Amino acid sequence: MNFPRIGRPIVPKEHGAWAVLYGSFLSGLGVAGQVTLPAGLLLVGITAAAFANGSFAIFAHPALGQVHEGRRQHALIWFLLYAAGAAAVLLPLVLVFHMTFLLSFGMGAAFVFVLRMFLIRGREDRTLFGELAGTAGLTMVGAITHAVALEGIRPVGAVLWLILFLFFASGVFYVRMRIRGMIAQRKDAPGTSNPEFWPCVIYHALLLIVIPAFVVARIVPWAVLVAFAPAWWRAAAGLAREEARLDIRRLGWSEVVVATTFVVILIAAFHFTPLHG
Repeated sequence: MNFPRIGRPIVPKEHGAWAVLYGSFLSGLGVAGQVTLPAGLLLVGITAAAFANGSFAIFAHPALGQVHEGRRQHALIWFLLYAAGAAAVLLPLVLVFHMTFLLSFGMGAAFVFVLRMFLIRGREDRTLFGELAGTAGLTMVGAITHAVALEGIRPVGAVLWLILFLFFASGVFYVRMRIRGMIAQRKDAPGTSNPEFWPCVIYHALLLIVIPAFVVARIVPWAVLVAFAPAWWRAAAGLAREEARLDIRRLGWSEVVVATTFVVILIAAFHFTPLHG
């Protein structure tokens, strides 16, 4: 179908972001333990918001040139359309279902949006900080979904947000390490010359301290340790690899498998040894 005025729809291609978004949504819904109409509206709304975010990334990018200016105008149109769709679905949660607690999440989302705008304008959205900031924003969906499903904010929602961020941040460190490792191999450089090698090692080592500490402090169920096992196994296997070629598509799908395994075990963990609150 041709769109002579607004052009073809812009579909975000950041597959990893989709895994984080829907993984967080399913985690929030699964830990809450119930499916509701507001949760369904939230799913449609965050999907539209994710599409709007993809268009916004193009519009906010500072690249110059007439061709890019045309892409920016195209992206602006679709950003406004997607944003309007998201608002049309999400506003009833506040106005009809009286979930005013979503306003606090909205302020958090607005902060992430503004931060992302500055990162894109400064060409820093692909830095480690930029990717971790994006992960924090996406994993907020877990806490939002949990609150919407239960029609109120619970302490478990904050714990869930933290756990989701820690897990998906491990994927950020891992993927960056694998990509930089491939570049190092192509230059015949030793694996330890990879600038992302030690950050990945240190982060996963910290996880080996932090997650058990949360269990001992009874912040999370003990079975969460099992949920993080795929992340530790993935990192250990990846650190031992040295390859000049890297199948990005295969890497992406492997991340989806690891994330799916994590979400399933996480939901089971909270139901097997539930936290009160």
